[in-house]
Amino acid sequence: MKKTALITGGSSGLGLASAEALAKEGFDLILVARGEQRLRTETARLRNEFPQISIKDFVLDISNQGAVREFAKNITSPLDVLMNNAGLMGPDYALSPEGIESQMATNHIGHFLLTSLLWPNLEEAKGRVVSLSSVVHRRSKMQAQSKEEIQGKTESYNRWGRYADSKLACLLFARELDIRAKQLGSKVLSIAAHPGWALTGLQANYPNTFDFLAQKAAVGAHSQIRAALDPALRGGEFIGPRFEAWGEPKLISGSRHSKNLELAQRLWKYSEELTSSKFLG
Repeated sequence: MKKTALITGGSSGLGLASAEALAKEGFDLILVARGEQRLRTETARLRNEFPQISIKDFVLDISNQGAVREFAKNITSPLDVLMNNAGLMGPDYALSPEGIESQMATNHIGHFLLTSLLWPNLEEAKGRVVSLSSVVHRRSKMQAQSKEEIQGKTESYNRWGRYADSKLACLLFARELDIRAKQLGSKVLSIAAHPGWALTGLQANYPNTFDFLAQKAAVGAHSQIRAALDPALRGGEFIGPRFEAWGEPKLISGSRHSKNLELAQRLWKYSEELTSSKFLG
């Protein structure tokens, strides 16, 4: 029976590398991305390279909750893999249509909403959710003491601190999703992954003298590909490069802060409030 994977940010970088890997495994693909031209170009290339699979593409800004809700109506079949991959890194300060700081709106809140809307599709397939964190989650000091803290509407904006917060949020979400799913007897698995130091479109505006040392996106994607495919995983795992920034994927633990269950529960509560979506509660 054919399996289906939905990948956000699927037109470039880690998402595109993951799409190619899953296509080779025979998955039908649903690719979602903000930029229409690149999405259409890469989808056409993949269809030519993998004529035996179905590939659908949708233009979507994951930070726009109204657009996410409309998009989710198009997904009516079982979903074996939801890869929450799309991301922003270090942009100038901006708010989503719902008034949420753009990095948190894209990297976490939009994916929280998308996962909640597609949960029935995942349940039907006994699928898995792969959430993309980052090694910089270790720098976050986020406490999730209020909805306003998560929302990020403030005159004081630290783009790198906010990026770290959003990637810690992705990891906390993956951990809490695993706990709640298991408590409810769900067969859906929640797994987190990070690519280490990998060159993707996120770094386009921030070139680094040492970028030549970084992994290519196709190598960085090995962690999330393993999260999507490894039959030995049981949910709740965090997968990243062997040497933190480089190397083949292995099971890792993450920061002590990322294991704070009360923090994860507070984040979940405020994520529900910010999306007006009651999810596994």
